[in-house]
Amino acid sequence: MIWRDPRSRTVLGSILLSSVGVGVYVLALGQLLFTITGTPLAFAVVVTAQGIGAIAVLPFAGPLVDGLRSQRVYAICSFSRAIVVLAIALLGAGAIPHAVPLITVAALVLAMLDNVQRTALFKFIAHHVSEENKVKVNGLSGAAIQVGVLGGMALLGLVLTVGTAAHALLLTAAGSAGAALWMSTVKLDKAEGPGALSSVPLRAALPAAVRDWRQMLRQYRGELVVFGMLVLCAADFVAAHSLSTLVVPLVADHYGGQSWFIAALEATFGIGMLAASVVTRYTVTQRLLPVWVGVQAAMALLLSASSQPVMHFLGYFVVGFANFNSLTWLITTLQQHAGDADKAKMASLRLLSIGLGTASLMPLIGSASQISLDSAFVGLAAVLAAFTLCGLWVALGFRPKVPVTR
Repeated sequence: MIWRDPRSRTVLGSILLSSVGVGVYVLALGQLLFTITGTPLAFAVVVTAQGIGAIAVLPFAGPLVDGLRSQRVYAICSFSRAIVVLAIALLGAGAIPHAVPLITVAALVLAMLDNVQRTALFKFIAHHVSEENKVKVNGLSGAAIQVGVLGGMALLGLVLTVGTAAHALLLTAAGSAGAALWMSTVKLDKAEGPGALSSVPLRAALPAAVRDWRQMLRQYRGELVVFGMLVLCAADFVAAHSLSTLVVPLVADHYGGQSWFIAALEATFGIGMLAASVVTRYTVTQRLLPVWVGVQAAMALLLSASSQPVMHFLGYFVVGFANFNSLTWLITTLQQHAGDADKAKMASLRLLSIGLGTASLMPLIGSASQISLDSAFVGLAAVLAAFTLCGLWVALGFRPKVPVTR
């Protein structure tokens, strides 16, 4: 049982605490910037800066985390996130000149810390969670994120009834600090494989990082299917982000813009993920990978063709269920397949694929939504159909070093 394993409990508890903070942060930051500027443009600029920061740090995050203890890196990043969020809250609460540019810089730093922290978490799970628990922990991590984000959004509503968006950001800072403390307390029973940066002076860190990347990439020249897996990592996030983007016009078109339908559909997606987490023994398998990606494409077509509420809720539930299974198999397999000194670099490649995939494909979905809601869902189905072909290649061609433990 994973709940009897302190390392598994620590991972899931830390993710849940952080995710509550994320649920508060995203909406509170948008509210804060709108209050300051009176326009949503500032929030769009901040989101763009976060994307740039997240992608820019990834080439360095992998070698850095591979050369250090993942538990320590995770805790430091989490504490640093708390400090940066506090700075954003202070900037928003006071009449400070040039607050928006300063908040933009802080958000960029936050995005960089987030991706280093996620890289450290990937490495921590790969090294310190037992093989029999990896699939469940990776799967429940996605469920914990969904539950935490939804809980954070609900908590934000309560805070805003008695305070401001700046006050709400204090909850995000508290969540990050709590996650850092929780991670710091767990006792580990084995060391991690040293990376190329573990014993080099600072001035030699960049050349060592380049050599580290070259060495890793040479190892996979004969396994192009691994790069197919990395490309496929973007599919689940494109699907999830697209449903979150399109839920607002969907509710506007079919439910008169009633906001509770937005929350209900988003919650249904999360419930689908939670339902999948209890049957991973049967569903998280290599041969079913293209099935789960293809099911998401089919549900996008269903959402484009139907105006019935039962079909909308069914579509969101099934996409959440399928999304969970493909995401869990990919992350667990990449953790197990990467060498001991390459776990964090593999995490960086995964996050880079997700960032580039969403940055390049989400504008296409957004442009299609300007034509019509149906066009956006059909466009999403076409994108996921292409990913399904990639999933078929992976399912047929990948030869794991260690079978994914269920």
